[in-house]
Amino acid sequence: MFMDRFVKSYALWCLLIRFLFYAYEGKSQDPGLPPVNSSRQSSSPVYLLNLTPISGGKSYTLFRNTKVHVTSNDGTEFSGKVRIVSKDSILIDSRKYAVADITGLRFNPGTTLGAVSAIGAVVGIAIIAVTVGGKDKERSQGEDVAFWGGVGLTAVSGAFLIPNYFIRKNFVRTKYEFRTIQIGSY
Repeated sequence: MFMDRFVKSYALWCLLIRFLFYAYEGKSQDPGLPPVNSSRQSSSPVYLLNLTPISGGKSYTLFRNTKVHVTSNDGTEFSGKVRIVSKDSILIDSRKYAVADITGLRFNPGTTLGAVSAIGAVVGIAIIAVTVGGKDKERSQGEDVAFWGGVGLTAVSGAFLIPNYFIRKNFVRTKYEFRTIQIGSY
């Protein structure tokens, strides 16, 4: 008798749980969520343009927001900021150009030496500004050393900054291979 009641109540509880948790699985979702059986949306890939010398050597990478000057196959030249690099094209400002149609790129690839030179020039100018004036327009011996040290730091940093920051490097398709590489996805 006890076993008979246990089996009936166990069967009843199993049906009740099945009904509550599994019967309305697809119908009880939040309307803002995608259906349970939908596949995950694929994310858009992120590409960079890699410029590798054909004869070997250091390769350069064209990043987003880099200011470029581009020459195309038909001889037209245009310039602007790189917005997006895709698998086979580049979006510069608001126009899209195929990588295969580009014969030359000119941009400043930037180096660590250029960044250090810029920081050194700013520090040198700050040292000069702090030590240039006094109450009676005369510097002490320590201020004089700091002033001329700031002048020297600014001069040396400026000499390294000019070729590393202001001069653009020219990448021609006959000397460099233009290849897009995927680095990740959003």
